[in-house]
This record gives sequence, structure tokens and C-alpha cells, in this order.
Amino acid sequence: MGVSLQCVMDLVVAGISLAVGLGFFAFVAAVLCSAAFFNSVKDIA
Repeated sequence: MGVSLQCVMDLVVAGISLAVGLGFFAFVAAVLCSAAFFNSVKDIA
């Protein structure tokens, strides 16, 4: 094959860290969007 276990593990760890980073970014963006949405609704009401 030519693909060592170390290379595969590096790819897996990189994929997991990338998924965690994107998930955290999406969570922060969702919180900010909901906060801005509630603020605008509160001003209109």
C-alpha cells in the first residue's frame, strides 16, 4: 500500500480537529445570529 499507520492517524486527527473547529465556529455564529435576531425583535415589539 505504501500508506503508513502514522500517516493515516495524522489525517484522522487533522480531520477531527477541523470538524471540531468548524463546529465551534458554527455554534458561535448561531449564537450571535440568534442574539441579533432577538435584539431586533425586541426593538420592533
